[in-house]
Amino acid sequence: RSPPSGFAALMLAGAVLAREDRPRLLGAPVDIDNTDNDEGLQRALQFAVTEYNKASNDMYSSRVVRILSAKRQIVSGIKYIMTVEIGRTTCPKPATDLQSCAFHDAPQMAKHTTCDFVVYTIPWQNVIKLLTSNCK
Repeated sequence: RSPPSGFAALMLAGAVLAREDRPRLLGAPVDIDNTDNDEGLQRALQFAVTEYNKASNDMYSSRVVRILSAKRQIVSGIKYIMTVEIGRTTCPKPATDLQSCAFHDAPQMAKHTTCDFVVYTIPWQNVIKLLTSNCK
């Protein structure tokens, strides 16, 4: 005995729907495509690099060369998950305006590092924390 034709139509519809992109899980990390224009990301990144420079033994400040990847995760605040390349600048610590600091270009002074930063922020409470700083 064969199943009713309505059952077959339902199975076919289910198979077609299952192939479409599923909606993202609520609270899952989402890629940030336009990193230059994302104000929250830029603030989180600036905070992470400031903390990196405070903790580093280098006499020179480092700053971001480029963002390799960036994600945003909505939790009880906002978590920014970033992988960035940072480079040693010519500005001795503490540098106040990092963006105007040139990168060292002499081979013995140039130092580029890849860092994974996770910054947690609750903007409406002025809370910002560096959860992870892993540089290699």
